[in-house]
Amino acid sequence: MISRVSTFTQYQNLTSSLMRKQSMINETNEQLATGKRMQTAGDDPVASVSTQNYKQQLVQIEQYQKSITLAGNRLGSLETALSGAENYIDSTKQKVIGMINGAMAADDRTAFKSELESLYEGLMSLANSQDEGGNYVFAGNQTDTKPFVEDVSGTVQYLGDNGHREAKIDTSVTVATSQSGQQVFMEIENPYGDFRPDFAGLKPESKLSLLSASKNMPTDTHSYRVAFVDDGTGKLNYELYQGTGNTPITTGAYDATVGIKYKDTAGNIDLDFQFDGDIQLGDEVTLNPGKTFDLFQTMNDAIKYSEYPSTSPEARAGLQQTIDDLNAAFVHMNQRRSEVGTNLKKLETYESIHQDVELTLSKANGSLEDIDYSKAIVELNQNMIAMQAAQAAFNKTKELTLFNYL
Repeated sequence: MISRVSTFTQYQNLTSSLMRKQSMINETNEQLATGKRMQTAGDDPVASVSTQNYKQQLVQIEQYQKSITLAGNRLGSLETALSGAENYIDSTKQKVIGMINGAMAADDRTAFKSELESLYEGLMSLANSQDEGGNYVFAGNQTDTKPFVEDVSGTVQYLGDNGHREAKIDTSVTVATSQSGQQVFMEIENPYGDFRPDFAGLKPESKLSLLSASKNMPTDTHSYRVAFVDDGTGKLNYELYQGTGNTPITTGAYDATVGIKYKDTAGNIDLDFQFDGDIQLGDEVTLNPGKTFDLFQTMNDAIKYSEYPSTSPEARAGLQQTIDDLNAAFVHMNQRRSEVGTNLKKLETYESIHQDVELTLSKANGSLEDIDYSKAIVELNQNMIAMQAAQAAFNKTKELTLFNYL
């Protein structure tokens, strides 16, 4: 049985073939233009799922990299501020050492006072510094609040909080990008231990200074007063008073190699006070509880002592205390800078990790999504040749009519 194919059907088949060839050429041209093998999910459904996952991970890594850049800028501002604080502390220390010199003229001490005031103002300005975004560096989470202000009495108040900002640099990794101003400037470890000395009760010829003052009972919150008195034979005795009491809780012969140690029978008091220098009869030292000190107060004390006569034993002992405080403050700032350096190193590590992961994901995504140019060009040439052949066949078919032979 002979099957008859109508001219219309034959024409439709040839037209469909030409359109398929043209579509294949257009698709290959689009792939060559974009460099992508997959234009839609339908081109390769299995590979499309994987590429979407890769792209999501790449977007997340990009966010982490931006967070790392922002954190690096903030930590850079913080490190600069801490370095500046170290410089102010060191400069103040040099001035105070010069002021301890008893031979210094009054004009020199006045000049030193002006320089100390300038250093104090510089430290205040630095403590209120802002980063490139206008955020106060040492305000904790209160970034819009000026953290340090002086009240009417000249005492520095902290208006920030004890929080710190963080940056998320990986799925479960964060880095602190700020430090609380209170912890940086107002909670520096007391170099003497658990008490802060008050030398207002020293005699004119006294050279007394404090080495350490510690307690082994955290529940003991009392202040203490040590008075050095004559035992009746010209030797030095000590009397230890608690708080504002007028009756000593203990007394005894003073031995500089032992200091003053006291434990009560109830187990509520356990003290160890160590002094140095030439102690005079009648010297008194008050020891107030305090495990930390305020750097601004220390600098204000140095300014106050610059107004005292160079022969003042209180000023001499107070300035020595200032030097001890400044030494402790310098170490404190250095530790703070070390924390910043550790966080900066952490940022560098995770930035490198993200770059490696990003490269790996990009390669994996490219192997699924990107076009093989050599293969695509070969396919394009083959499709164009097939297209030309189909066009020629179509043109030849159109000429197959009986009218050509009449």
